[in-house]
Amino acid sequence: MEILKQPIRHPSAWQGSEFRSKEDITLHFEAEHLEEIDRTLAAAVQAGLRLETLERRHFELPRTALLLQTAREELRLGRGIVILRGIDVGRYSVPDLEMIYWGIGTHLGVGVSQSVLGDRLGHVQDKTATDPHARAYRNKQELTPHTDSSDLVGLMCIRTAREGGISIASSVAAVHNALLAQFPQFLEPLYEGFPYHRRGENLPGEAPITPHRIPVFSYVEGQLSCRYTRSYIETAAREGGAPLSQLQVDALNCLERLTYEFAFEFQLDPGEIYLLNNYTVLHARTAFENWPEPEKARLLLRLWLTADDWRPLDPRINATRSGIAAQEGKLPSFERAFGSGRIATQRS
Repeated sequence: MEILKQPIRHPSAWQGSEFRSKEDITLHFEAEHLEEIDRTLAAAVQAGLRLETLERRHFELPRTALLLQTAREELRLGRGIVILRGIDVGRYSVPDLEMIYWGIGTHLGVGVSQSVLGDRLGHVQDKTATDPHARAYRNKQELTPHTDSSDLVGLMCIRTAREGGISIASSVAAVHNALLAQFPQFLEPLYEGFPYHRRGENLPGEAPITPHRIPVFSYVEGQLSCRYTRSYIETAAREGGAPLSQLQVDALNCLERLTYEFAFEFQLDPGEIYLLNNYTVLHARTAFENWPEPEKARLLLRLWLTADDWRPLDPRINATRSGIAAQEGKLPSFERAFGSGRIATQRS
């Protein structure tokens, strides 16, 4: 286990206070890009393609390619966070927006399943009326800082909530620098990692708790990566009969406190696409309340993407980067309660 003992001096080590607004991380689709996207969508629909069959070769965007490549390199080698702006969601149906978003995603990586449903394009919306134990992206509760099971994460806003649903993003490198400078005693337990509960997404014959620890931080070939979801850790500790030590709890609390302290918070607006590097940026969301009219309810489209050229990874992280296997008859929900990172930070 190699622990990085030097501060990171890199564009990825940003703090939210450095951004005047989300414009500082935004790239714009210009008129020629939007016209090209529109023509390409029309050709795909005319050819009878569907979301399940649409591939990169069906969505070539020669005029837009440079913009998308710029975004990709900023995600992979730069600050790790980008917003793409300019698509008019009022011009298209939701199925057409799904095709556009998926087509753009093919220029960034390869889509993977986000749940046992096998959904490669997730609908981030409140489903608790019919599934009270719905997984985080299908409920309206606060989501505390975490990473997902892919290399890139993307969210396209279709409709906003009546209230709340604010996006929160934090630099892993900035948090790590602060831990190194002020709380170095917490680095070892975070690098050592924790067993994770699979929350009912384990395959037949697979244990509900990982037999190995998954590191929060790992340092491989000069690259710092993060993998973190506190509720998975706390549930594994509780149900596995191995309570977290005070040092581990304090380390997690400190990590999350710093994550909020350095965060950039913003409202994602309709037509904007929010992209992040899943190893260098932690993301979260405030709770939200929907409009009473179902047709106005908050809706975001989510992509999980992998890319073979992304970065060297610890084998325990590499094993979790390809999404969640589809399992017939299962729903992305889990009956038992989870801890909340923000509540947990009040323990110590």
